[in-house]
Amino acid sequence: MGIQIGTVTISWYGLFIVLGITAGVLLGYILMRINHLKFDDFIQVACFVGLGAMAGAKLLYLIVSWESIDLSRITDPEYFSALMGGGFVFYGGVFGGLLGLYLCGKILHIQVAVYARAAIPVIPVTHAFGRIGCAFVGCCYGVPYDGPGAVVYTESIAAPLNVPLFPVQAVEAAGNLVIAAVLCLYGEICRRNSKKPKSLQVYLILYAAFRFALEYVRYDDSERGILMGLSTSQWISIVICTGVIAVEIFRQKKSAVKILFCWRDAGSSGNICRDKRF
Repeated sequence: MGIQIGTVTISWYGLFIVLGITAGVLLGYILMRINHLKFDDFIQVACFVGLGAMAGAKLLYLIVSWESIDLSRITDPEYFSALMGGGFVFYGGVFGGLLGLYLCGKILHIQVAVYARAAIPVIPVTHAFGRIGCAFVGCCYGVPYDGPGAVVYTESIAAPLNVPLFPVQAVEAAGNLVIAAVLCLYGEICRRNSKKPKSLQVYLILYAAFRFALEYVRYDDSERGILMGLSTSQWISIVICTGVIAVEIFRQKKSAVKILFCWRDAGSSGNICRDKRF
């Protein structure tokens, strides 16, 4: 499924991934200019994050869908190519991307935290284009639904055919763009007030809550994995929200018990201050 140009077929999913990367790079350029950061360093960080995200997304997909993988055909080049070419789980990409970010800082000695805070809106924008690609292909499809906006696939390798479905991919794409706009506004407010934004934490909470809700209108249970009535992505959403909130509470308590002791040294005209934490 895609655009046919002569003998060449450009898949919808691949096309929108390229468009998403292009949009992400353009947004990244704007954000780097606004935050007075080096665009060249942003590209290097983005490459590490992108490669880590792809590896992580594919790995988690293989883990959650291992029961549907025909191991007897794994040596078949055509089957292996199809297996490796399609099927990604976004949350795996998040963890892989964070690993790529860490490695980028260690290998290239770039202050990756600064670039991550400034460029975090790039992720939901790129993700939005990926979900549009999903909508065209039919993967990550929604529950049967005959209300406004319902989609019917007559050709799809993933979605059930000739059945009205909830347009969950389009809803997630729109939600990602809203999250990106919120992150841009949040970053600008922090920048104008000379505050260090917690952009990554805000993004993780917003997307995790949004994704948790969306999972109830997803219909591809066999591909997502279900445990105790919740999908793999819902469990990951819970872990992410819990983890982010716990870390922030710990940081707040740590800051609250920090006591600053200052005293005047007998041989100094100024004050000497030391931080002590309990």
